[in-house]
Amino acid sequence: MRYYEDLPVGTVSEYNEAKYLVTQEEILEVGRRWDPQPFHTDPVAAEASVFGGLVASSVHLFAIAVSFGVKGDPTAAVSSLGFQQLVNHAPVRPGDVLCGRSTVQSRRRSKSRPELGGIGMLIEVMNQDDEIVFSFANAFLVRCRDEPPGLS
Repeated sequence: MRYYEDLPVGTVSEYNEAKYLVTQEEILEVGRRWDPQPFHTDPVAAEASVFGGLVASSVHLFAIAVSFGVKGDPTAAVSSLGFQQLVNHAPVRPGDVLCGRSTVQSRRRSKSRPELGGIGMLIEVMNQDDEIVFSFANAFLVRCRDEPPGLS
């Protein structure tokens, strides 16, 4: 478990052990349930789309990215504060194998809740060719391991 003190700015975590195979069945299931665009839900219609075939939804990629952090190197997270700059860099297709990386970009100990700290991270998802396919910035609260200042 990683705490605030374990996450200085510049810390990079690679989630290579948590590789994720994207299947056609899963793309179709997520697409039909959460993002019913033809290029996520219909292989024939997807062939005629700008993508030239079936591609994973952003909703799907976001869920995979979140799972990397939770399974790969969990933090003592308390709550997400929000997500920004979600970017689809390249299409994700059936058979792609994904892994992830996070980089701490900012951090600040909470003044109102000194047992917590705020962390800002860049999350990147890469395919089997090490090409970034999806990324976003995440801000969240994490527990501190050390006793809060002024409470000892």
